[in-house]
Amino acid sequence: MANHSVLDNSLRNKLTQLEYKDLSGKEKEIKEIYKETMGKEPPNFEIYSSTDMKIGKKSGFDGAAIHFYDKKHHINEIYYIFRGTEPSKDFGDVVYDALGIGAGKSNKQINDALEMYNEVEKKVEGSDIEIKRYGDGHSLGGHLIVTLGLLTKNFVNIRGLNDAPVNVKQLKDLDKDFLEYINRKRGASRHLSSNDLISLANTYYEKEVKRISHTWVKGEPMHAQSFPNSWYAGNKVTMLGDLDKEEMINIGKYPFQKEAKWNPVYMIDQFRYNLGVKTTLGGLGFVNDHVKQETLLSLPETRDQYLESVKRYPFLHFGEIKAGIGVGASVMVNTFTSPGATFQLIKGISQSKQAKLHGINYVVKYTEANTMKTYYQVFDSGSQEEILLDYEQMKKFVYYCANAIKDKEANLNALKQYLHSEINEVFEAEKKKLKMKISSEEASPQSFMEKADKDGATLAWFGQKRVAEKVTFDKTFDPLDDSVFTPVEEIISSIQEEVTYYQKFLEAFFQNFEKMMEADESVASDIKSMKEVVGGI
Repeated sequence: MANHSVLDNSLRNKLTQLEYKDLSGKEKEIKEIYKETMGKEPPNFEIYSSTDMKIGKKSGFDGAAIHFYDKKHHINEIYYIFRGTEPSKDFGDVVYDALGIGAGKSNKQINDALEMYNEVEKKVEGSDIEIKRYGDGHSLGGHLIVTLGLLTKNFVNIRGLNDAPVNVKQLKDLDKDFLEYINRKRGASRHLSSNDLISLANTYYEKEVKRISHTWVKGEPMHAQSFPNSWYAGNKVTMLGDLDKEEMINIGKYPFQKEAKWNPVYMIDQFRYNLGVKTTLGGLGFVNDHVKQETLLSLPETRDQYLESVKRYPFLHFGEIKAGIGVGASVMVNTFTSPGATFQLIKGISQSKQAKLHGINYVVKYTEANTMKTYYQVFDSGSQEEILLDYEQMKKFVYYCANAIKDKEANLNALKQYLHSEINEVFEAEKKKLKMKISSEEASPQSFMEKADKDGATLAWFGQKRVAEKVTFDKTFDPLDDSVFTPVEEIISSIQEEVTYYQKFLEAFFQNFEKMMEADESVASDIKSMKEVVGGI
């Protein structure tokens, strides 16, 4: 029985790269890539392409599925692979990027992705071996494959590569069960904020989120953006490339948020900036509401053809021209009158070279070079934001806490030893030394008398000196006073409280740690080993 998936992440990256040339008819290339990477022939496989199925021509959707099947070795795996935006080939991609991902007003491509998925599933059903489904998508394709995984709820693993986010507004429209869940929790309200929707989605899709990961090249522009309703569902992020590279500007976020909390000028500018973003996305939605599908999607196959169509038949494009003027005006006003927008414009120009990092070729390149670092993504219900946690740093933190506790326990034991043994040992040693000295004086009373006489203590009786025949001392000692022990006891009590606190903290940390990482078997195993190493604390 196969214990591991047929394709590793490196192979999946290369096949996603190859999908930009259309996987249809690429059996030979796939075999070569597999053999070069794995050193052996791949299991039998079949390719299903959206091109061959004639799905996505109008919307611009492009995807493929590779089905590996080997009954003898219990292999039955399907890899769904969706490519990203190619404006030179499909103007529909550009339309969907804006209207679907950005404004949440169009479901054209995700509907085509669902259609292709359903067609492929019909072709492979009937096997007595359970099907394992995997998904990969770059850029726009990442948005589509993650959305598909959330909707179908039956993928083993999904990876977004420099992917665009999911739009929770689309999920609400496409997933009736999710909509019912929202209504149960918040009532039939149409005015839920983006943060409210994302919080509900994190809870509703909890199982699916654990199977989703993202692979981003550090400094590429896509994942740095945040717009209303955008959600990077998933529990793990692998960052590639130069990890010191500066992140790209986030156009959807006002750059002077901290200053806006106390400075009224920035406060007003933030309002205007955010209004500009909202107007832009709203305008895109308005465009979608007024454009005839045959005009926007069917007729033009390229951007140039579309623009030519606008020039030749402006009356067909009246709605979109009107919306475009409104959107363009708002953007221009913000750019020339808003300090925030001006800052973003200047910063964007300085970072323009980083845009190339978005390409699938860089994902493949940096994965092959093994220049990467893994983070885990956790939704913080307090701030309503996704937080990236550095797993290696978290491991170091666990060991640091465990070692700190053990150091404190060692100090605690040393103090207890000092309190219950060493203080008394010192006291008894000093008593013994003093008793020996007393015994010495008692053994030679004359020498004691001479010494006493030298000290001015002459013994006389009726004016005559007497010779001492015997000297006796009191050899009883009072016990040590409590003031000797109290400071040490207080220190012991304080350290004991610290040890108890940190033990409880580390125990709670492990509980959360395990819950966050339970979807990743290797990490879960690693955490179990960590607990054994730091156990007993």
